[in-house]
Amino acid sequence: MEIPNFAGGWSYTQKEMRELFNHIQYRKNYSILEFGSGDSTNKIYNHFKKYTENLEYYSYESNPEYIIENTPYYLKSYDTNDIENTFIPDMKFDLILIDGPNGDKRSLWYSKIKNNVKKGTIVLIDDFNHYKCFGDELDKNYHYELLSFSDEPFVPYGEHSWKIVQILDIR
Repeated sequence: MEIPNFAGGWSYTQKEMRELFNHIQYRKNYSILEFGSGDSTNKIYNHFKKYTENLEYYSYESNPEYIIENTPYYLKSYDTNDIENTFIPDMKFDLILIDGPNGDKRSLWYSKIKNNVKKGTIVLIDDFNHYKCFGDELDKNYHYELLSFSDEPFVPYGEHSWKIVQILDIR
């Protein structure tokens, strides 16, 4: 399987994406929910389009500079001060990518998306070690199996931290 090239920096790293894709079970219908859109969004979308027939991809971004028009996926801007009222489709997702917003508000997604996970949903939390609340909120809301973990300090255009888990159930 060919994996797109991820540059790292303020984006996912190649090692992180290789770890993620090692745990993906591709199937005809696949759904992805992403928080934090950018260059990686297109790469991940195009990668999954090669291996699935029906891909539903929803991406949410807080920075208007990263909102592009006419994407083949759903791309929506949201207010970081109003995450609670951000509309998320009433569906269960196979993969959830949490890479935004910057700062500790990223931890607010865990309780917000409890209705969007199922047993087997894979969740990737980028820059996992930036705030203690990332781990605290994950543990508070879900029982999960750890699939991959990196605790590297952030280096621009180098490796950094992530945590990849598979949801077992909701707390």
